[in-house]
Amino acid sequence: MKSFIPTYAFVIVAGLMPWGLAVDAAMAAVPAHKGAQLTAGPELESATDTSAIIRWSTVNPGGTALHFGVVHYGTDANNLTEVAQSPNRSNPSHPDMIFRVRIARLNSNTTYYYKVESKRATGGSDGVSSSVKTFKTP
Repeated sequence: MKSFIPTYAFVIVAGLMPWGLAVDAAMAAVPAHKGAQLTAGPELESATDTSAIIRWSTVNPGGTALHFGVVHYGTDANNLTEVAQSPNRSNPSHPDMIFRVRIARLNSNTTYYYKVESKRATGGSDGVSSSVKTFKTP
């Protein structure tokens, strides 16, 4: 006589359940992955007449340790053709990740539009993308 291993009890019971209930029960046991999402910002941290720093936070995206904060910007909200990016390392023990990207070679007394995203070291998106924001250099 074979011994019964309790860890398989769910599999045996689930096998007797109607398909929809078995799937619901199995999915309830799997933790949901929310993916990366903005938790703060993006916002202007500081600006000079020729540069700016944009800051935002996301849920820690996991995956690769190296990520990139990317800012798409320009003087036309519908044509954000300039790109600035900065590397960032995730810390798996922290629930959030803070990105700071410096934009250089700006013109003084100019309104700029921007949106942010974050990417993995492999170039793939973390799923974070903001709406278009604005700032003005002094």
